[in-house]
Amino acid sequence: MTARDLWQAFSRADRDPDALALGDLTRRTAVDRVTELARRLRAQGVRPAQPVGLQGPNRPEWVLGLLALIAADACPLLLPADSPPAETHRLLRTADARRTLVVDPDGADWAVLTGESEGADRGLAGGETGSEPPAHAPGTLLLASSGSTGTPKVVARSPRSVLDEGVRYHRAGLARPDDRVLVPLPLSHAYALGWLAGALVAGAHVDPVPPRAVGAVHARLRERATVLVTVPGLARVLARRRALADDAPFPALRRVMAGAGYVDAELDALWTRTLGVGVSRNFGSSETGAVLWGEPGLPSGAVGRPMPGVRVDLLDPEGRPLPGSGAAQGELAVVLEDGSTHRLHDLADRDEHGVHRILGRARRGVVRRGARWVSTMEVESVLRTAPGVADLSVTATGPDDSDDQGLTVEYVPADPELAAPRRLQAYARAELAAYKVPDSFQPRYRLRRSAVGKAQAAPVYRLAAARPDTPAEQVLAAALAELGLPPLLAGGAAAADLARTAGLRADVLSPVLDTACALGLLATDSDSAGPPDAGVYPPDVVLAGRALAARVRGDAADEGPRPPAAPAGPPPPDEGLRAAVAGLLAEAAVDGTPLEIGDGGVPQSADAEYGACVVVGGVHGPAARLGSLAALLKPKGLLVVADTFVSDPLTLTDETSRTTVVRWLVDGHLHWWTVQELRAGLEAVGLRVEEIRAAEQAPYTILTARKTS
Repeated sequence: MTARDLWQAFSRADRDPDALALGDLTRRTAVDRVTELARRLRAQGVRPAQPVGLQGPNRPEWVLGLLALIAADACPLLLPADSPPAETHRLLRTADARRTLVVDPDGADWAVLTGESEGADRGLAGGETGSEPPAHAPGTLLLASSGSTGTPKVVARSPRSVLDEGVRYHRAGLARPDDRVLVPLPLSHAYALGWLAGALVAGAHVDPVPPRAVGAVHARLRERATVLVTVPGLARVLARRRALADDAPFPALRRVMAGAGYVDAELDALWTRTLGVGVSRNFGSSETGAVLWGEPGLPSGAVGRPMPGVRVDLLDPEGRPLPGSGAAQGELAVVLEDGSTHRLHDLADRDEHGVHRILGRARRGVVRRGARWVSTMEVESVLRTAPGVADLSVTATGPDDSDDQGLTVEYVPADPELAAPRRLQAYARAELAAYKVPDSFQPRYRLRRSAVGKAQAAPVYRLAAARPDTPAEQVLAAALAELGLPPLLAGGAAAADLARTAGLRADVLSPVLDTACALGLLATDSDSAGPPDAGVYPPDVVLAGRALAARVRGDAADEGPRPPAAPAGPPPPDEGLRAAVAGLLAEAAVDGTPLEIGDGGVPQSADAEYGACVVVGGVHGPAARLGSLAALLKPKGLLVVADTFVSDPLTLTDETSRTTVVRWLVDGHLHWWTVQELRAGLEAVGLRVEEIRAAEQAPYTILTARKTS
């Protein structure tokens, strides 16, 4: 490539200016908009090598913003759209970025530069740049990476490094000039950025859509997308979506690439069987970009051979490359096009054909019983298939240099009895060699994950300065005070440490603390303020706070008088919603009379198999055991759920969601807050989700699922 950076690669004069390049934008239109925005950024004081944050949804305009910052010689800091404000501010401080380009495709001005210029901060005038040299060369991309610990950090990628990665994709034939590359992933992530670079270098059409936008993915596949870039979790959801399966095969789709996660043979077979295209694999790091890739049909955990231009070595424990290119096992290291060497801190084995299989992080790899390596990702992949497991994460415990580390499983059960720890342990013993069986199985209500599905480290919570004004905030503040947590939170503490110190249930405490963060009462930022002034709350708020505190302690909170509804929860289902459910059942031609289940859970007398079950306004309740619901259905029986949900329990932006979530906490409704969580839970008990639709009767959503035959 003769281009200097992604902008020059995209704006090459030999490309067809009238061909679609970004979403619905032609190359000519995209180049004009980037040129104009770059001119405006310079006029607003953006200087060469200045770090500038870039934040916005996964839309073509985000790519335009990236290219404009590169064209203006700035250093774009790619901010994850799902980061809470505290994390965003921390990343901006780490990169010394004082300004942010906020992309809003639906706004009056689609790209707005916020913050003050460096010149304004330092009293500079005109073209002065100050005495301090820039930290990075112009056009350097700054990526937020979780690293090996889950703690966000900033990784710098030079313009040449990003361009070299794009060339790898092009030379490997993964991105071609005639491709339409569909990217339903956060573009700020290194994996998605690499594919974006490959498509721009190849001159392909790039179509970014919001993460997990399953409907948009379906529409683009029908419009003849040729390459789908995804992650294993989303790939499973897509392959099980009825609309995609019914429309398969998609004649133009030639490749499905799943990276940033463990791809097993079951997922590959599911795609091949359902949509006619197997799953390719991709592997790399934030520092190096993609370095390994493989065709469909590889064994579980395998990621293939080196990409063009990259040399991959396996290192022995002393850090020396193992000789030869045959079967071996060691730590991955790569030599890139510029001659730089990078140790990736991942353990891998290589077979006699040169195919690499990732075992796990070197700092999380487990040496047990006879110095045998155990892959945490392999254990995760096996245990995910256990009955009733909706989500799961496996981590190593003990010192990194120990030769006998332990394994701990944290998981979300779809049904507390179906996926009890003893049952999951028995499943592990039946499916895994003895030295791979974890030592501890810990049920959780929710696992914290990034937008690409990576497990995130447990946060440290601190008191924030927000004053609890609304009833929802006051209930949570009263509960925290009742539990005696404010003094413990003053210096910061994780949920597990708080639970151990105060004798509380960690699994119930975690969603309470996350909700307090979403409402601004707590923060995970190291610079958070001290405790707010304690308020005097109305009696009903105090009672609700005490009820919530009792649940966190593990007391029998359901005994005695029920606290008043403070704050008010979602409105009760009305006749319009019930009529919509009845119409849906009529369309499905249900065999027999449907069983209706409310907040009280499954009736004790309901021991027959039904053609359909209806849950209206009760799926969040503590009695809504999904395994029990599935057991009531005949083979191919239909489950209809009509209930309220929130989009994200960690970022509650509207007052309705805030009061709804706090009401759920007070009532003990700790499961299935989002549609995605409920989908995973239903699939874990053998149901296939067929349709999710917003009901006309706000704020309800209607979800239908069918029992497999």
